[in-house]
Amino acid sequence: MLQKNELREKSLKIRKKAEEGDDGMAARLVASKIIMLPELDEVRTVAGYIPIKNELDCLIILKALHAAFFPVALPTIVAKDKSLDFHAWGMDTELTDGPFGTKQSTGSKVTPEIILVPLVAFDLKGGRIGYGGGFYDRTIKRLKENNNCLMTIGVAYEAQQADDIPMETHDQRLDMVITEKQVYRFSDLES
Repeated sequence: MLQKNELREKSLKIRKKAEEGDDGMAARLVASKIIMLPELDEVRTVAGYIPIKNELDCLIILKALHAAFFPVALPTIVAKDKSLDFHAWGMDTELTDGPFGTKQSTGSKVTPEIILVPLVAFDLKGGRIGYGGGFYDRTIKRLKENNNCLMTIGVAYEAQQADDIPMETHDQRLDMVITEKQVYRFSDLES
């Protein structure tokens, strides 16, 4: 099994290649799968992200959700070792520049019930690797303490699937990953 940093480095190259070969269709296919999820039969606040570093374009997904009248939010980096906050976002909401090239909403603070999570790689047990800052792991842990119904959905290119993600005690497993080809559900798996 590759170590996390080696796997991250390898997976970033795979994701870059997948993004270079994509004409935006992958995000549209993911958006169509998300909109059709039975978990979204009742309107719930969905947090996503503005993509950086060739991440799958979650903005396309957020626009589709916004057009379907779902409340949408974006993450805000509060501090290096803290969990993320989320702020409401709409098509006319002003964005500010955040750390690491991120864009953050100036809307009111909200608590999402579903989080669309960026990732570098995922496995078929709900494991994920991000950039290594731990922001989403801390955030998911904090939000699940107050809402055990919180749903976490990784959005990715199919090519980002890895055999086995090395998990540490602080790592949080995803409930689902949605790619342009498949919906992977993990909520029934043992952690």
